[in-house]
Amino acid sequence: MKTRNSEDRTEDQREFFTVSQLADLLQLTEMTIYRMVNRGDLPHYEFGRVKRFSRSDIDDFLKNHRHSPIQGTRLVSKIKRKRKLVVNSARSASQ
Repeated sequence: MKTRNSEDRTEDQREFFTVSQLADLLQLTEMTIYRMVNRGDLPHYEFGRVKRFSRSDIDDFLKNHRHSPIQGTRLVSKIKRKRKLVVNSARSASQ
């Protein structure tokens, strides 16, 4: 039976990621990954000091942290309204 070397697997087929591989995948630094682990934000497996992240856990994490465009638009609208209130308050105070 032929075993598959981890180097032969592409990123799409990989079941577990190292800190470095996950940082590359998410376009974050390794330090950011470690911080997220220490805060308890990222589910992981720990073997002594070695950490591994499963693809399914990462997929779930990303789905749970996704913001829809509508939510982003609402945030921009809130910021614009607050700016108008501040500007209007400053104008009324100066008159």
